[in-house]
Amino acid sequence: MSVEEIMKDHGFDLSASCAGQAWYTKFIDYNGRRAYITVTDINGKGLPQSLDEAVAVVVYDLRSGDELEKYPDFDSLKSYLESP
Repeated sequence: MSVEEIMKDHGFDLSASCAGQAWYTKFIDYNGRRAYITVTDINGKGLPQSLDEAVAVVVYDLRSGDELEKYPDFDSLKSYLESP
């Protein structure tokens, strides 16, 4: 199973900007606000290529786009997906 298929199974969609940056996104409720989570490679510039790759996870406000929370970097995509 590919990383994209695994992310889809966890409710994430692949998103990209016209500038070529890509991330996985998932819409959530965050403290009563509509928000979304982004998951990228550790540099925040692309997609993780395997479950063993370290990832950066950030929550943004859906309306304003403001950063609401940046999680500590995860050692692997797998550890993030297994976190509560």
